[in-house]
Amino acid sequence: MVIVLLGPPGSGKGTQAERLNDNLGFYKVSMGDLFREAIKKEDSIGKEAKEQLAKGKLVQDATVIEMVRRELRKGKSRKNYVFDGFPRNINQAIAFDSLLKEENREIDAVFYFNIPFEKLVNRLTRRRICPRCGAVYNLETAPPIEQNTCDRCNTLLVRREDDIEEVIKSRFQVYTDETVPVKGYYQKRHLVITVNSGTSEERVWQNVKEYIERKLHEHRTKKGGNEKQEY
Repeated sequence: MVIVLLGPPGSGKGTQAERLNDNLGFYKVSMGDLFREAIKKEDSIGKEAKEQLAKGKLVQDATVIEMVRRELRKGKSRKNYVFDGFPRNINQAIAFDSLLKEENREIDAVFYFNIPFEKLVNRLTRRRICPRCGAVYNLETAPPIEQNTCDRCNTLLVRREDDIEEVIKSRFQVYTDETVPVKGYYQKRHLVITVNSGTSEERVWQNVKEYIERKLHEHRTKKGGNEKQEY
């Protein structure tokens, strides 16, 4: 089964991808994680990613697609995938279809995480991450047990360079221009399930989990309207 999570930065995609991995055994492919690893290595891909992300822009398609191709080839035995942060534009979506076809796979569902912009800014400016294990916290809604310290590995939490309001606005505009059309691309194939991600993390998870558990061993249905369901 192949699941795609779409939504603006801070809409909760990463959190739900983690829960799909931890609770239902989905292999998580997070472009953010892949690029952060490359940035740490300071290779050519990492330098390009750092420069583009710091400006609130997207990394070039060719680089992104090649990284996804490598992940798919490494995991031929993996049953279920969840993609967080990919595809981010129409070109990537079309290329992704081709990559999946090469592996005799197809997308089963696309969850679209919908959230008001004001709530998004509030979330991101209060977000903190662990530079060691990648755990994500929110100082208001999901703080660590010990102030500014990761619950998992006791590493000092940091604020991402792009989690400031000016860059958030730029990222949201890029998302609107580049990624929102991807939702329409998948709607035409009746793959999209819209989730209100402005609610609690637990409520969002229950909605996602309910759908996937019901469909995990079934074939995708194409009946109904442009969107399968709303939560």
